[in-house]
Amino acid sequence: MRAFFGERGLRKRVTALPLRRWAMFGIQTAVMLTWLIYVLVAGELDRAIDNWESAVTMIFGSFIAGSSPGGAGVVAFPVLTKVLDVPAEIARSFTLSTQALGMTCAACAIVLARRHVEWRALVVGLPVGTAGFLIFLFLLGEPDRAFWPSTLSAGLIKVTFTLLLAAMAVAMLLLRREDDMGQQQVPHWNRRVWGGIVLMAFVGGGISAWTGAGVNVLVFLFLVVMAGLHPRVGIPTSVLLMAGISIVGLVTLGFLDGQFDIGLSADGERVIALEGRAFGPVEASRYDLRGLWLAAIPIVAWGAPLGTWVVTRLREDLLVTFLGLAALVEVVSTFALVDQLHHDTALLAYAIVGLVVAVAGVVLLRRHRVSILGLPVDGDA
Repeated sequence: MRAFFGERGLRKRVTALPLRRWAMFGIQTAVMLTWLIYVLVAGELDRAIDNWESAVTMIFGSFIAGSSPGGAGVVAFPVLTKVLDVPAEIARSFTLSTQALGMTCAACAIVLARRHVEWRALVVGLPVGTAGFLIFLFLLGEPDRAFWPSTLSAGLIKVTFTLLLAAMAVAMLLLRREDDMGQQQVPHWNRRVWGGIVLMAFVGGGISAWTGAGVNVLVFLFLVVMAGLHPRVGIPTSVLLMAGISIVGLVTLGFLDGQFDIGLSADGERVIALEGRAFGPVEASRYDLRGLWLAAIPIVAWGAPLGTWVVTRLREDLLVTFLGLAALVEVVSTFALVDQLHHDTALLAYAIVGLVVAVAGVVLLRRHRVSILGLPVDGDA
């Protein structure tokens, strides 16, 4: 009898995996069908096709969103602002909107696949990150202007995002050189660890209000560099966290602020109205947030879950190398493509000093993490 029940339990486990896979495909297919029905019924298929650049951008961006703690912002924000010349506030809203769908699909795949996640960090990080997002959005934003821009300069926002990724690149390099990259869960919790998560989530949520990402990077860095969590667990944790913040951003900016309510000219080449009021005319390729979002939806629905699957197949050394290179590309592209850095001495000084602080800070924090967090002497074990 015991053998019989053991065998039956085994059969249940064997059949459960395909069911979970079907559920993953079902979620992505539902998103695709909803998108297809909408663009056909609303007559906006041509609008989505006209914004093919955003779809091409998100082929790689959505993959990064599901496979790294940087989110789609690692690709979407710099490409839109540096290559396509899209204003930073629109690139921010686009990044959050695409992540709200793509990273949510990836989050569903993570949960269905039963991947290791540090749930305690999420329980604290998600509400605190949401609070930071909304507080920074209102305190440092101009809600009365189109697309809710920041009072901070676009160059400052771009460089700040780059410094975050520079810190991540250094952290991955340090881990690449270590034999023990961390554990499947944070090995020790105390007030300092909780306080660190709260601080990183709040500041990261604020940065996410202007770049579309940030809370995932800062919380990931704290959990991995300081708290001893393995990157393979830190990545899905950061994906779930950024998915939640992105949904808040989609609702707040896309729907409540009316940033998707965009009217185009008869030829579809210019934006002439926003929230039913005259706006522009300006190039649709740079200001049609709704069109950019519609073009990217079918890509991110599949790309982000694919990224979560691929990253589980990478060896540990390849995983951290991949994350470090993705962050390094963003750093190099900022210094090469951001025009403000070429003529704004103050911004260039901020970038250089910030880069030095980011590199030195990660190295020192990793080296002294046991004393800083008050961990047991054998906290590295």
